[in-house]
Amino acid sequence: MTTVIACPGPCNNAWRKAEVALAEHGTEHHITPAWGKPVQCYGCVERTRRELTELPKLLIAVQLEAIYGSPAPSSAATGGSSANVARWPGQTSRLLLDSIVGEMAELQADVLIQRGIWPKGTEPARPSQAGERKLIADIVASLDAHWDWAMQHHLAATEPHDRGNANPGGQVSGWHRIARRFTKSDEQRDVKRLAPCPRCHGPYLVESRELRLVNDQPYIECRDPDCGRILTQAEYDTYVKALNQAIGVAA
Repeated sequence: MTTVIACPGPCNNAWRKAEVALAEHGTEHHITPAWGKPVQCYGCVERTRRELTELPKLLIAVQLEAIYGSPAPSSAATGGSSANVARWPGQTSRLLLDSIVGEMAELQADVLIQRGIWPKGTEPARPSQAGERKLIADIVASLDAHWDWAMQHHLAATEPHDRGNANPGGQVSGWHRIARRFTKSDEQRDVKRLAPCPRCHGPYLVESRELRLVNDQPYIECRDPDCGRILTQAEYDTYVKALNQAIGVAA
């Protein structure tokens, strides 16, 4: 019988934080986790598949910056004897592209080896930069063909989608996020500041960009790492109403 677990993806960030608050402070919550199918939930599988298929376009934009980019401004070394390193045009984007494509090739080989398709000990091939776009497209096509398997049966499929972990979905989301930020195609929204936190009273409550929505409403979370209070929109509205009443009485 297959054991179903709570999905290790960002869909359960609120539930994991609430569980930590319950264990450490006894704070009760009513958040239910998104269950894996059987390991990672359908939403995380499809979200990361979409991010995977968007990588070629994003990485082409990074590649164009590597080809036509401007040289970074130089700065004199301060302290010590380190010499100032001259940067050539597009160096930053070239290094970023090499890093991401190299990691993509490693994930492809890892998945194919675990599936018994790629012989163990075979190193992923890295063609010249002239063939890089085809390489990226081929890796993405290969991973996409095995994505359902990778998200449920890869040896690291149960690891959280955190930086440094080997979960295939977490790796793809990381590359996608970095590429979007580098190409400035990510959303540049200001964080809406809210009322003081009811627990620590600090000005740290914000609408979460990461936690799973409840009835199309974002969770409200305290960004103070020593607090971490989480509220639903309904709980926050009730809190603000009571806060306003208290302010009115005091006035």
